[in-house]
Amino acid sequence: MNRKTQAYIVIGVAMVLLIISIRDLNFDNLSEGPFSGIVGALLLILSMIVTIRDIKKKEESKKK
Repeated sequence: MNRKTQAYIVIGVAMVLLIISIRDLNFDNLSEGPFSGIVGALLLILSMIVTIRDIKKKEESKKK
């Protein structure tokens, strides 16, 4: 597996974790929410998107 495929897998896992964290969110009392899980999953997704963009840029520069 190359790095891009691994990044896509990590994004998929982070999406599942994000959905689980949002499902566990108590909308009646938001102060008791799993906000660290939501923020952590979002940061992981964003970092993998940046990683994929960097991999694509490196691949394009090698072709030239």
